[in-house]
Amino acid sequence: MSILFYKRPEYVLRHNGPLAECSRKGGTAQDCSTAAIPPELSFENVICNKCLPPCSLQDFLDYLTYVTHDAENLQFYLWMVDYFQRFRNAPKSEKELSPPWKNDPSRSACRINNQMPVKGSTPLVTREIDLHSEDISNGSTWDGDHSEEFGDDYSQTQDPMKFGMSPTKTLVKHSYEKYVPPKWQVSPRNQPFRSEINRIVNHYIVPGSPRELNLSHNDRATVLRALEHTTHPSALTLVKRMLDSTLRNQSHPNFVRWSICNGNKQWTVALRAFAIMNIVVGFAIAIVLTLSKYSRWWRIFASFEWWFGTTNIIAASQGLCVLLHRMHTRQHHAWETKDYTQDDDEAMLKALDINFINYESTKSKWPVKMEVFGPANSYGAEPWVNHYSRKSWWRKLFERRIPVQENGLKAIQNRMIRQAEAWALLITIPLTIAFVAIPKGNLYPS
Repeated sequence: MSILFYKRPEYVLRHNGPLAECSRKGGTAQDCSTAAIPPELSFENVICNKCLPPCSLQDFLDYLTYVTHDAENLQFYLWMVDYFQRFRNAPKSEKELSPPWKNDPSRSACRINNQMPVKGSTPLVTREIDLHSEDISNGSTWDGDHSEEFGDDYSQTQDPMKFGMSPTKTLVKHSYEKYVPPKWQVSPRNQPFRSEINRIVNHYIVPGSPRELNLSHNDRATVLRALEHTTHPSALTLVKRMLDSTLRNQSHPNFVRWSICNGNKQWTVALRAFAIMNIVVGFAIAIVLTLSKYSRWWRIFASFEWWFGTTNIIAASQGLCVLLHRMHTRQHHAWETKDYTQDDDEAMLKALDINFINYESTKSKWPVKMEVFGPANSYGAEPWVNHYSRKSWWRKLFERRIPVQENGLKAIQNRMIRQAEAWALLITIPLTIAFVAIPKGNLYPS
C-alpha cells in the first residue's frame, strides 16, 4: 500500500521577505526530506558534490540561478565552507587578533523579531552542517565564546574539491576589484583575511551589492557590526544559520522535486494529450465491441488502452514521462542547449570581460557558477535566452536528451512510475468488469 500513497518531496513554500530560518507547516526537516528523499540525495551529498547529474552541485546551482533566482545563497554558503576551514588552519598568532564575536541582547532580539514562525506552522529542526568537521552531517553552532573550537580535535581538514570548487588559493584569486565597489571598508587591523572580508561584504552584504543577500535591515546591521570588529567565523553565525536552514529545508527539497521531472513543458503537454487519446481509443474499442455481436470477452482488449493512458496521465501530472524514464534520459533544460554558434558564446564572454573571471576553475563558461566574486546573478544577456525564445514549439517538443546518471533519482522515479501503474490498474479493473458485464448490443453482424 505504500506504493499507492507514496508522495514525492512536497513543495516547500518560499518565505515572503528577508532570509529567516525556514519553517514548514506540518513537520520537521526530517519529516519533509527523509520520507520522500533517499539518502543518496541528501543535502550533505549534494553540497559535497557526491551526487551525479542531474542532482550534482552544479545542477543545484543552476536550479537556484535559473529557476528560483537566489543562487547567491549557495555561492555565499560555499564560500563560508571554504573560509571557515582556512581560518581554522591560520596560525594561532593571527587568529588571536580576531577574537570570537559574542552574543548581545540586541542581536538576540533582532533574530526573534525577524524569524517568528508562520502561524499554524511547526519550525523546522535545523541540523546544521559542521563546516569544520570531515563528517559534514555533524551539528555545530558559532554562538558564544568557543576558544577551543579550532583545537586538535579537528585534525581532518575539508578538501575544497569535495564541493566541486577549485582549491582555496584559486578562490582567493577571484577577489577582483572590478566587482568590489568601495561601499564598506574597515581599515586593516592586522586581522587575518580582513581584505577578503571587506570584499565579501561589498559583494554580498551591503545594499546594492552585485550578489546581495536578502537580509532584513536589522540582520544586515548585526552582521556588519560583527564584521567591523572581527573576522572570526562567529561573526557570520546569523547568516550561516539562515542560509543552512533555507538551503537544507527549502531549496534542497524543492530542487529534488524539480529534478524528478524529465521532460519540458511542451513534452508534458504532448504526453497528456497522447494519454487522453489512448483513454478515448479504449472507450471507443469497448463501445464498438459492446454494440456488436462479438463475445463480451473481446472487450478486455480495451483495458490495455485504459491502463496505458491512465498510467501516462498520472505520471505526466507530476512532470514524469514513462518513455523517457525507461530510456534513463531527460530532456535538456533551456540553459543547457548549445545550438547557437560559437561566435555568440565568444561574444558573450568578451562582453563580460573574461580577464576578470577565471572560467578554467569552473565546470562551465557561464558567469553565474562557482566563482566567489563575479557579476550579479543575471542571465538575461546569455546567448541561450534569445536563442531559446526564437525556437519553435515543435523544436522545443523534441529537445535533445541526456542520460540520467544519479541512481537515487532513478529510485524515486521508479517508485512514482510503479505508483502510477498501480493506480491505473485499480481504475482499469472495475471499468473493464463493468463493460464486460454489459449484454451484447447485436446491432451489426460480426
